Amino acid sequence: MAAMTAGDWESARAAFEGALTQTGSADALAGLGDALFFLGDVRAAVRHRERAYAVSLRAGDRDAAAESAIWLCLTYGMAVGNLVAAQGWHARARSVLAGSDDAIPLAWLEYESAILSTDTARSHELLERVIGVARGLGDRDLELCALAERGVARVKLGDTAAGLTDVDEAMAGVIAGEPGDFFTVVMSTCSMMTLCDMIGDLERARTWSDAADEVMLDRGCPYLFAQCRVAHGRVLMLSGRWAEAEVELSRAETVARGTFPGIHGRVIAGLAELRTRQGRSAEASALIEEAGTPIQTAVAAAELALQSGEPTTAAALVDRWFDAERAVAITPLHVGGPAGSIEAATALGIKVEALIALDDREGAASTAALLDERALANAHGIDAAHAALARGRLATDASDAVRCFERSLDLFAAMDLPLETARVRLELARALAPEFHQLAATEARTALGAFDRLGATRDADRTAEQLRAWGVRGRYVPRSPAQLTRREEEVLGLLAEGLTNPEIAGRLHISPKTAAHHVSNLLSKLGVRNRAQAIGYANRARSGGPT
Repeated sequence: MAAMTAGDWESARAAFEGALTQTGSADALAGLGDALFFLGDVRAAVRHRERAYAVSLRAGDRDAAAESAIWLCLTYGMAVGNLVAAQGWHARARSVLAGSDDAIPLAWLEYESAILSTDTARSHELLERVIGVARGLGDRDLELCALAERGVARVKLGDTAAGLTDVDEAMAGVIAGEPGDFFTVVMSTCSMMTLCDMIGDLERARTWSDAADEVMLDRGCPYLFAQCRVAHGRVLMLSGRWAEAEVELSRAETVARGTFPGIHGRVIAGLAELRTRQGRSAEASALIEEAGTPIQTAVAAAELALQSGEPTTAAALVDRWFDAERAVAITPLHVGGPAGSIEAATALGIKVEALIALDDREGAASTAALLDERALANAHGIDAAHAALARGRLATDASDAVRCFERSLDLFAAMDLPLETARVRLELARALAPEFHQLAATEARTALGAFDRLGATRDADRTAEQLRAWGVRGRYVPRSPAQLTRREEEVLGLLAEGLTNPEIAGRLHISPKTAAHHVSNLLSKLGVRNRAQAIGYANRARSGGPT
């Protein structure tokens, strides 16, 4: 238990395995399940918790059995994505606690009832009661979990300001170290990520998730619930942190595979979108085909169709996706529910571009009007940025187009969305080209540099082709190590020695997570795709050859 409190999951696992061998106790089984959960082996964690439940019940310890049943409800629902099993364990916990007057487990049952409910008003009512009980009993873990989830309920009910206040308060408590249980970090952060994905608030998602990472530093990632991994992966992807996004989405795919198609489809859609952004169209197409859930991958498929010169297919896929989204009922446990504002704005932007390619300017204008409406209701910029981009594409006057593109560029840049920013910069360059040739070339070169740093090969090639068509050299001289920070230069040198991330962390006296972050950053800055290419770059730089 001391190792668990310290977040030393490996030591905790070893200790609990030893205790289990000696005693076979329910406590050892439950503890081992917790340690395995934080080590990322969710299925093994569930198996041990199920055994702990059975041993506790046979021993007549109904409180311990109920605690395991409550744990299993949450984990089956949010980590495994099996809503049926989650509801079964919730019912079992309620039966085991029948006649109990212990307020704490009963309050946790009410919390589960709230997040299992498809009636948002009912969920909000239950969470209000749970927060009151938790505060009265001094259970900070329950209070923070319920507070964050009430934020989600309030946003669903239309009170976004109050919902954000709830989430911010809960995350402040989490970051301050109030929870006694690391699961509280997971639950509260998951609710926060869900809410931010719903309303397109990337800055809040980045702020709190980075802070949560610090809390969990060297203790494993807090996003162990598959749906929350998807949301976190999308934030990383949109932020240009593609190597980290790949890790997060791949972990989500491992958890969701073969368990719940709703989550698995969203994971595959995220991976397909990442591949599309990277210009790896064949891999994106294979992922979409593999998913077997065409609605959830429709936006990624629409982007791919547009890139492949099939605007009719792209527009039809967006329409199909929106029809399906409108038909989705509010679902519990954040599982397979309606997509957030970010994905919807992206989909509408794709449709505008597709309809313009089809010379259906009336339809494109109608779709752009939907983005304008969404922008008025959304204070976080994603809809406004796409709306300005759409208006720029539709503008018949060059000065109007430039003004719209500059507005879109400012909004995307303010949200720190590097790919979208670079794409709009290229659109701006094209609008400037007829009258301001040199300025257009400068803007296009800046876009090209951003695409190269990201590894967005298709966009980079398209931009270089545009520059050549203008009679302008596309790329500057090869990148210089001067772009790297001192720490990144150190990391590059250690990569060249063949060190792994944990070995780099040990050499530099930093955490493995920080080492991984530095590696990801320098790969992006050097415009290389993997460690091998970075090593080749370092070796060429040392020998004085071209990089």
